[in-house]
Amino acid sequence: MKAHSLLGLMLLLLVLQAVGHVALRLAGPQAGLALSGLLSGLVSSTATIAAMGARSRTQPGLTLACAAGAVMSTCATWLQAQVMLFAMAPQAAMTVLPVSLLGMVLCGGLGWLLARRSHRLEHAAQAAASPDGRRGPLRLREALLLSLMLSAVAVAVSWAREHFGTSGLYGAVALTALADVHAPIASLAGLQAAGSISAAQVLQGLLLAFACNSATRGITAVSAGGWGFARYVVPALALPLAVGVGLATVLAGAR
Repeated sequence: MKAHSLLGLMLLLLVLQAVGHVALRLAGPQAGLALSGLLSGLVSSTATIAAMGARSRTQPGLTLACAAGAVMSTCATWLQAQVMLFAMAPQAAMTVLPVSLLGMVLCGGLGWLLARRSHRLEHAAQAAASPDGRRGPLRLREALLLSLMLSAVAVAVSWAREHFGTSGLYGAVALTALADVHAPIASLAGLQAAGSISAAQVLQGLLLAFACNSATRGITAVSAGGWGFARYVVPALALPLAVGVGLATVLAGAR
């Protein structure tokens, strides 16, 4: 990945962090853990789910509020993936857009319903100091590290495609997505922008990446918060993916 692309990715991450921080400030403390989860999800949904699960285990009265924050972090994952595609590969972004919008709407809706159901939402908001409250709205270190990781994964995915073809491409996407979903998506976007793969392959790779990363996040939810917490989070991971695969199949058949 070229230096200007690396810089662009880092700036994009910082912008997303700043927008999330402003949204949290404007919404006020009543937004609670749900909006805090959305903000944290722009950095790492997996880490957010782990933190929310741990809080839920130690404070069972906040399980619904913590689950709302975890689910909203998955909404942030879909949003950030789509924004990255628009920035790096606009043609592929338009192909993926219906599936991403579906993921955002479903996860956002489920998170909102969980927040509404939480009888202790205001207490959760007071207990849940924003993850960025002490450190400011921008996390330059995290943005730089994530950008470097995206670049390293891009090199690995490109190498796999050149040496092993389509099977190598998808194998690398699946493997790297276990740790982070955005890294393989950035790699796919770069390959599509260079004309190496099609927009349809980007969509297939994106769904594969989300499937593998959802497995990681589901395991994290169970281990961090137990089934009482995970039973709210796992459907929010599986439902958008299942419906998205169905939608992608329909769209492919219509072309």
